[in-house]
Amino acid sequence: MSAAFDRIAALNERLHFCEDFHASGPVDRAQQIGAGPLSGRPIGIKSNIRVQGQAWTAGIGARATDVAAQDAPLIADLRAAGATLLSRLAMDEGALGAATDNPHFERCENPAWPGHSAGGSSGGSAAAVAAGAVDAALGSDTMGSVRIPAAYCGVYGLKLGPEAVDMAGVMPLAPSLDALGIFAQTPEMLGEVLDVMARTASAREITSWCTLPEPCLSACKPQMRFAYDQMSAQMTLLLGAPEVMDPLDLPALRSDAFLLTEAEAAISLGDQPGLSRGLEKLIAYGRTLTPERMAEVRARPDAARAALRSVLGVNRVLLLPTVSEPAFAHGARPPVGQADFTVLANIAGLPALAIPMAGAAFPLSVQLVGPPGAESALLRLAAQL
Repeated sequence: MSAAFDRIAALNERLHFCEDFHASGPVDRAQQIGAGPLSGRPIGIKSNIRVQGQAWTAGIGARATDVAAQDAPLIADLRAAGATLLSRLAMDEGALGAATDNPHFERCENPAWPGHSAGGSSGGSAAAVAAGAVDAALGSDTMGSVRIPAAYCGVYGLKLGPEAVDMAGVMPLAPSLDALGIFAQTPEMLGEVLDVMARTASAREITSWCTLPEPCLSACKPQMRFAYDQMSAQMTLLLGAPEVMDPLDLPALRSDAFLLTEAEAAISLGDQPGLSRGLEKLIAYGRTLTPERMAEVRARPDAARAALRSVLGVNRVLLLPTVSEPAFAHGARPPVGQADFTVLANIAGLPALAIPMAGAAFPLSVQLVGPPGAESALLRLAAQL
């Protein structure tokens, strides 16, 4: 295990996928490793998930001395399965961000495309998997915070349904949208971790698929549209022609979800000391939203949730781009519509899987959104594709 952590330390010096490896590394090195299905598997943990003996920061610098007294239940499950934990993976402050360029810690680098963002807020988890530092990593996903970094770093990213895993010990951002997620380089590795974490297993199989109408895809850059078209052709060969959904106003839904996130973050993060001015400003705006305004904000996402769940039923998936454009360069502003395609799964409370395209010059990705309980079915479908 010592040699493995020496390698992780060397990779982290270059990529900064850990918040503070000098503090967290010695604790991880000293952990006791048991036997089980994940024995010998290093698994990374985003820093908003409670790990005994480690600072539970959620990317907030002032929490660097708040050492967790016990593991989150999902961490206890991983330990019982024999996993080797790499704790405190880098993230945006409070999980409200898009670049994993945290004002309290060093900026996370993208090993798959140097000079470009690893995405947020779970960028450290995606980067650690892409670099080969860990076999899998956990993150959280509120508007796409697992699938966007997975797309930018060229790995698989599975957003779980809210009923799949116990969220106790995960610091909330917007509880109505929050979900756990897993990163790995193969669907099979995702499945190994999912089998340990998931409350229930499903034998469900996917038998059909659907798409959004062309106008909903018009914002995609040519490279992203190429990846989407390639996967569409494979899906047609495997499952037949798709059903076309009624159009959805994706930018409006993303805007509504962001307002909802700000409002809920004012409650979940509002009492935290030492927040940056940028995060304080977002939370302050969330406090100004009246109940009447919040009812308006929820109306459109509620309708989209009902529509998507109705179309998917129990055996259908929705194919979408993961993001509309490739990773942005360091120092550039994140695209305004970065979460347009990912937020649907959060609004609807559904599992979703970002799938990397092999052989591209830089990371490209598409995603599948499935019905409730379809996490394993999504992985089986991805393996076939």
